[in-house]
Amino acid sequence: MLNKLKAFCMVAALVFAFILSGQTSASAATDKGIQIRNNVTINIDGETIQINDPILSKADHLLLPMRALYEAIGASVDWSKENNTATAYRNGKVINLTIDSMTALVDGQEVEMDVAPLIYKDRTYMPLRFVSENFDGNVAWDPDTQTVTILLDDSSEKPQEDPYILHVNNKRIVMDDPIVTKQSRSYIPADYLSDYLADSAGNWLPDKSFELQIAGMSLVFKDGSNNVLINNESVTIEEQPFIQKGKMYVPITFVVNTLGGNLRYISEKREMYIYVYRYMYTSDFLEKSFGTTSYPQPVPSARLEGDRDLMVSDNPENLTHSLLPKSNATLAQYQVKSTSATNKHRIFGWHLNKLGTEVKIGITIENTSSSESIKVSSSKGITQMSGNNWIGHDIGLSIADATLNGKLKRSDSTGIVIAPGETKVIETLELFPDYVVGFLHDIDIQAVNGGSTDYMIRTVLTKSNSDLTKIKTDAVAIDEYAKHPRGAWPSATILAELPEYTVDTQEVGYNLSNGRTDHLLTTENSLSQINGALGNPGHFGMNYKVSIPLVNDSGKTKTIKVKLTGRGGLYSGAVKFNGKVYLVPALRTSSEYVEFEYKMKGSSDKIELELIHAGGVNLPVAIYVETK
Repeated sequence: MLNKLKAFCMVAALVFAFILSGQTSASAATDKGIQIRNNVTINIDGETIQINDPILSKADHLLLPMRALYEAIGASVDWSKENNTATAYRNGKVINLTIDSMTALVDGQEVEMDVAPLIYKDRTYMPLRFVSENFDGNVAWDPDTQTVTILLDDSSEKPQEDPYILHVNNKRIVMDDPIVTKQSRSYIPADYLSDYLADSAGNWLPDKSFELQIAGMSLVFKDGSNNVLINNESVTIEEQPFIQKGKMYVPITFVVNTLGGNLRYISEKREMYIYVYRYMYTSDFLEKSFGTTSYPQPVPSARLEGDRDLMVSDNPENLTHSLLPKSNATLAQYQVKSTSATNKHRIFGWHLNKLGTEVKIGITIENTSSSESIKVSSSKGITQMSGNNWIGHDIGLSIADATLNGKLKRSDSTGIVIAPGETKVIETLELFPDYVVGFLHDIDIQAVNGGSTDYMIRTVLTKSNSDLTKIKTDAVAIDEYAKHPRGAWPSATILAELPEYTVDTQEVGYNLSNGRTDHLLTTENSLSQINGALGNPGHFGMNYKVSIPLVNDSGKTKTIKVKLTGRGGLYSGAVKFNGKVYLVPALRTSSEYVEFEYKMKGSSDKIELELIHAGGVNLPVAIYVETK
């Protein structure tokens, strides 16, 4: 019993001594000019942290409880009671801090401090700025709001965030910098425009302003200034450009509107789409008008014309694992057997990647002849991709514009020879998850020795980066629940001559796609039936050539107005009139239209139009004619 009493007294004495030493330490700390600063907000990487114990200030430096501080910045810590030293570890760095010592060890090197760690009411406190900065953080103090903001380099601690993606006229750029949003306005570094737009440059000026030169236009931005110089004329804007990490961030909506174009930012996907029309399109847009139009009549006659056939790869449009369970697949195919000297083909494709991974799509040709080599005498086309829902604008319009203007790009496959039994790739493209691709490719094939040709054209896909030339399976089954076309037809051009229009009679309208002309591209008359075909009533990938005969009994000069409007959904496309191509903006059915005028001289004349639509509608276009 006596021994237990002695032991109890010894423990009590130690506890009392410990409490007394703690009180003495706290008292000494108070005597050294410590203040409690619980009105201070601590923000680390965008998150406000909660501190249960008091926040202290000494010599204008904030100190936080050791455990709370190291936990907030993601550091682990060991405490040496014998030495009163905390050893903290983070991202491979080691910091040793000792109570009441103005010297720290950072990765073994002595570093002098402005304020020493201390003990306050039995709690160990560490200097906030010193710890954060020596663990590679940036610390900022806002005296107005009494807020400390700390940004940490957590690349080795946290999962890497998805990068920002910028599309400049359909060129996909993985950004090294963030897109910044301030007060609902988006900003990007100006050098992404100067680097990725043709005939553009960016320069820092002596007064630290930044000049962006694009296609002969000069825009000068200054840090924090609402005044922008456009071709040396001052313009006041609502946004304020700013410098961040040595780059001038410019208000992108203002820039795009100034240059003439369109912009869309999908913040949840971190993707921005910029379209500057002078670079993206060759042609100008027709002005949209508003008003109703009468119900159009059927076109009395329409026929396929020309020797370039059409293969359509648009089913399955949504590429999913259920429709494409294997790593490799053929999407569409067309067997060609011919005795012609030259065979001309158009391959039109439209697919949406819902496979959750990047895939590769290609156009291949397998020479199935046993004796005759074939040569790709001409290969040219256009491929456009998009991750947003403006597919008619950034894919369809670009394809229509390039096709009517004769601007299809020459492919590297031009001139290749394919020996009997050999397969070669004509075109390859990478398709990102949730992206849509549209492509139109014109290929001319010749027999090398003048004999009969026998070959298979395919559009193929690989999820595993396989050799595209090895994919020779039959086309996957048709997606019956999504009626998109697949097949091959004898021509890529439809010729339609409208009934004669007499000047000064009432307006007449004709529907270029209807029950009387849709027999041209049906499921039944597809030249390719392997594993299924679906008709092409919307005439995707087709060129229209339309002639409108005019009669003018008066012989006086008259102005004829021609209107175009959609008949089966939101319509857009391109039209060639009097040798010049114009773009048709998105038109709502029967309530919006575009128009142009034609000066008629003499008693008879003819208006010639060529059209191609931008996809996304079931019925291409209706044409109305009237006298102004």
